[in-house]
Amino acid sequence: MAAELEPALAGSLARSGLTAEEAAAADAVTELYDMVAFDFCLEEPASGSVSGVAYEVDGEGGITLDPWPLIPAELDGVKREGVPLSIDIEQLEDAQTAAGARAQLKEALRLYFRRVMGKA
Repeated sequence: MAAELEPALAGSLARSGLTAEEAAAADAVTELYDMVAFDFCLEEPASGSVSGVAYEVDGEGGITLDPWPLIPAELDGVKREGVPLSIDIEQLEDAQTAAGARAQLKEALRLYFRRVMGKA
């Protein structure tokens, strides 16, 4: 199946202007947010980690990420965005069930990380 997706992946990377490494980093962030949002919606304690970021959902509305903030002041010359990415919990909930909301969230994440990486 992976071989079937290669042509589409190459085209998607070309359109986005991202390198494969940048796309993988953005994918890891999306995976983290997906896991947190899914576990949060169950309203039960849960935990996990993605790419070195651990999360814990307490089941009572609290979410802890470690390390926090997710973006240190500088990472190998990568510019820090002036304001950490803020995502409203309703936006996350809407993205779970509505394709349009999910697409908007993914685009917001993509643009944010392009700014952080100095690509915007």
